[in-house]
Amino acid sequence: MPLIPPSESTVVDEVNFSVDPSLVRKLGTESVSDKVLSVIELVKNSYDADATEVNIELHNFRTGEPSIRVIDNGSGMDIDDLVGKWMRIATSWKKTSRTTKNGRKMLGLKGIGRFAVENLSSITKIYSYPEGKDQGIKIEFNWDLYKNPNVDINSIKTNIEQFRKSNDDKGTIIELKKLNHHWEESDVYKLRQYLRSLLPPYDDGSSFKVKLRTEEFSDLAGEINSDFLSKALYTFTSELDRRGNIEYSFTKYGIAESIEKSSKFKSDFKCGPLKLYLYFYYKQKKRMENYGINIDDMKVYTNILDSYGNIKIYRDGIRLSGFGNPDDDWAGLDTLSRDDPSVVPARDNIISSIHISTENNPDLTDTTTRENIIKNKSFMDMLDFIKDSISVFSQIRAELEGKRGKVSTPRYIEKVRDALKKRSKKAPLLDYTDKYPYKTFYPKLEDEINACYKSNLPNATLILSRKLIENLLYNILERKYPRQPDLWYDTRYRRTLDFFKLIVNIDIKKDDFPADQRDLIVKLLGLFPDFRREANSTTHKIIDYINDSDDLDNLKITDIVELELELFRKVTT
Repeated sequence: MPLIPPSESTVVDEVNFSVDPSLVRKLGTESVSDKVLSVIELVKNSYDADATEVNIELHNFRTGEPSIRVIDNGSGMDIDDLVGKWMRIATSWKKTSRTTKNGRKMLGLKGIGRFAVENLSSITKIYSYPEGKDQGIKIEFNWDLYKNPNVDINSIKTNIEQFRKSNDDKGTIIELKKLNHHWEESDVYKLRQYLRSLLPPYDDGSSFKVKLRTEEFSDLAGEINSDFLSKALYTFTSELDRRGNIEYSFTKYGIAESIEKSSKFKSDFKCGPLKLYLYFYYKQKKRMENYGINIDDMKVYTNILDSYGNIKIYRDGIRLSGFGNPDDDWAGLDTLSRDDPSVVPARDNIISSIHISTENNPDLTDTTTRENIIKNKSFMDMLDFIKDSISVFSQIRAELEGKRGKVSTPRYIEKVRDALKKRSKKAPLLDYTDKYPYKTFYPKLEDEINACYKSNLPNATLILSRKLIENLLYNILERKYPRQPDLWYDTRYRRTLDFFKLIVNIDIKKDDFPADQRDLIVKLLGLFPDFRREANSTTHKIIDYINDSDDLDNLKITDIVELELELFRKVTT
């Protein structure tokens, strides 16, 4: 017969789970079983402690008793940190605190550095110099004590000692003795290679230098330099000279020969000569491997892109810290990527920098904090140069990856044009090629609009016209309010505000504009409603359909574009 729960019972004792000490060894072995990766985990811990320098010392690997010492100048640990974080198994503090005190994106997320030391050695000594404190701490672990299966882990006690130190001293020393693994020269070489991929690609004010010290493997000793830039799938440079000539160079990984292009910048630019460097990466391991690029540690790889992606500005070799931080879309990359996401890189797909100098770019003037640049015409010219360069990069990338034909105009449009020569002499709807702000995007879109219009494809004409008109309105607000992105960009969802919201915002802010610009805005506000209503209906309602291109005349598309271009010109000058 089945058992029945009793109706009454009596409390006789209290119990709790116990943990066998072998769990620590099991976690250490299974979390980081590779000796090289165990050392890497300790270096990650130094990075997460905001260290700017780490020294890895290898002693007596060929003679005597081998040992490893990892020394950093990070923030160190006090007793509370040691007990509450480092010695607490499965603590979640790194999962809730994803950035360091100095704003670095943390590399270690699971606290497995403590298990790395157990995997590496039987004896671990930690000397910690907590920042701003006059007392340091020393603790020594004998991991052999955790081999006893008959002892509860809570019964193994470890003494914490204190020592006096200067308030200015900070950092941590981890000393590993009685090593558990034999080390060959090939292992030290592997360690050096992993460290190279770990390091940030640029020394940008939050530098992180690693030095390997070993007398026995002298060829492998010394400061480690990052090889991250060498793993870029595409490398691109764009250089503007004083006469307005731009030279582009595009190189693909594994191919020595570059693609060279040139163009002419606008004639009235004030920014001076500029040079842009761009390194492109995919964030999918398999995709990079398809191009022959091996990624050793995918987590570190993506963290570097998340932390160092974007376009940074360097003046005379020194980075301006107000530009190119992870959450700062100062160059409008998100906008360009939104327009053509299949080929235009997102901020976290590139590591890029633009270089200026005091001598060659005097009109790019620092603010009083020397972290930013005054938003004058020279600054806007630099933005135009960056966006045009990104567009050229994207076009070459699209051609290489087969996402777009090598001709500047899509083939199907060429076919339509050929047909038009025989069928129609109808004038184009738009003819503003030389007036658009970004020469690689708008002229192509205008070509498509005109091809559809002359081929009597009114619905396609209207939908593409909406794309052009909406983008021009976005560009106007972006230029007028570069530090108020909420007027033109949804920072939460990382996308442009919808057309209606852009119209509302320029209406609300029209009094900020001079009288001549305000008059243009008032005219646009009179034309927008009919156009927007018809464009929305054609786009979203399946039963709404325009039968003939002549029906577009009432929507004043040409007038709207002309007014927007004139407003954009006035705002930027």
